[in-house]
Amino acid sequence: MNKMNKFLLPALALCLAAGAEGKVMESSVATVNGKPVLASEYDANYQQIIEQYQAAAPQFLEQPYAKDFLGKEVLKELISKELLYQAADEAKITVKDSEIDESINQIKTRFIIDEEGKQDPKGADKRFNEALKKQHLTLKSYKEKLKNEIKAQKAVEAQIQATVKPVEEADVKALYANVEAVLKNNTKALQKLEKEDPMKLREAQLIAAKLKQLTAEQVRVGHIYLAVTKDTSKEDAKKKEELAKQIKKELDGGMDFSAAVKKYTEDKAALASGGDMILIKGIAPKEIDEAAFSLAVGKTSQPIKSDLGWHIIKVKEKRAEKEIGYDDISRDLAQYVAQQRIQTAMAQYIDELAEKADIKVTKTFEVDAQIEAEAAKRAAEEAKKEAGKVAQEDKKESAKEEKSAKKEQKEVTKAEKDGAKN
Repeated sequence: MNKMNKFLLPALALCLAAGAEGKVMESSVATVNGKPVLASEYDANYQQIIEQYQAAAPQFLEQPYAKDFLGKEVLKELISKELLYQAADEAKITVKDSEIDESINQIKTRFIIDEEGKQDPKGADKRFNEALKKQHLTLKSYKEKLKNEIKAQKAVEAQIQATVKPVEEADVKALYANVEAVLKNNTKALQKLEKEDPMKLREAQLIAAKLKQLTAEQVRVGHIYLAVTKDTSKEDAKKKEELAKQIKKELDGGMDFSAAVKKYTEDKAALASGGDMILIKGIAPKEIDEAAFSLAVGKTSQPIKSDLGWHIIKVKEKRAEKEIGYDDISRDLAQYVAQQRIQTAMAQYIDELAEKADIKVTKTFEVDAQIEAEAAKRAAEEAKKEAGKVAQEDKKESAKEEKSAKKEQKEVTKAEKDGAKN
């Protein structure tokens, strides 16, 4: 599989969340050059994104119109895909059956882990087929979706090969110099970079922050987690506390920590690694951070209370802070530069396709009305402000004219008096 296939493979896996097969008369959320973007496909992709946020960042969903913003991103992605599908068809791009089979085999590797987090290669086909069934897809219809995805991928690949400039060592060294300036807090270099290109400074700051995490003091711990949220009743919260104490007693009595993880932890996503996690100094909640970096290797903590619930950790390995130089990260930086160029080229290509296309969006979002209302409010405020300025200017001009008229009248009166004297 070539580099572009590897880069875009995750997009292929998302086909499993593409929802029910489109029906001829099914409603749509948009049309692209007259071809519908099906509501069922939007709903399935949207639901998958919501579930991901519910698991990883539920607090985000509590923000005003957060779901609308996610929905708009899903719709934008589906429209972009349809643009690429049509561009691939126009370019008469073909896909071999062997390419589809290769992609399916790659995606099936994601189903090796069973529901309990154990390696189960023999059950991968069964879980893959169950996922298809759950999404109301047959293998035939799924292959058709993959065919479209691969065609679109080839269209993008052709565009990228024609427009993306290869990464040279000078590009990498220039980026490293900016990152090094951030890491060493070279004020003079940073001020110069900010003046010349604020975006490059921001880029260097983000990479430097990531490098600080990767090279910071780390500890690998086993982790047992009992959730206590704001919705947990006082009675249930007390039960979790008692359970945490009970687990600690069982561990002190000789229970294997990995066995305790499998039996008690509520972090099911971590079961595949036996509950192990890498903690970077200063990143985890303070209570966990202090315990993890103060315990000796092989030692188990007392139950730890955080805002998320109860935790029991066992320190398995520690790694001291590392120093890095250009040779250590030059390859990673080169890959980063290449990826940034690919993403920029993809975005530009899709924008070009969108400009030429006839796109009609029928899906509406509450946030759109809110945005329009706020825009109208700002426009009204600006108009009122402008009217006030105009009125103020008119008032000043009137006062100026009145003053001028009085001056002229005064001069006329003076002239008349002078004439009368003579």
